[in-house]
Amino acid sequence: MGEQMTAKYLTDKGYIILEHNYRRGHLEIDLIALDGDELVIVEVKSRAYDTILRPEESVDHKKRLNLIRLANEYVKTHGRKENVRFDIVTIVSKSDGAEIKHLKNAYNVMSF
Repeated sequence: MGEQMTAKYLTDKGYIILEHNYRRGHLEIDLIALDGDELVIVEVKSRAYDTILRPEESVDHKKRLNLIRLANEYVKTHGRKENVRFDIVTIVSKSDGAEIKHLKNAYNVMSF
């Protein structure tokens, strides 16, 4: 449900969704989208309101490395030429609905 909400949220903002749940082996990218001239790798994290850990904190170093590896594979096999950006979209369920937070360029490949 979180990925569907995120896809709608992004398309409403003008993004073009290229892939849902792109998989290779045990690795997965939740969404791959175009935002203008950028290829955006989107990790979606959903949580209940009463959790201790913020959703974006669950995207640890290992998960980021795996996303970078899979994004590199996607770019090569699909001949993509755009700059790549890594975003995290969090969805926190509340009694009165859901709160969506979009962290653009949530981490930089150069920091790895």
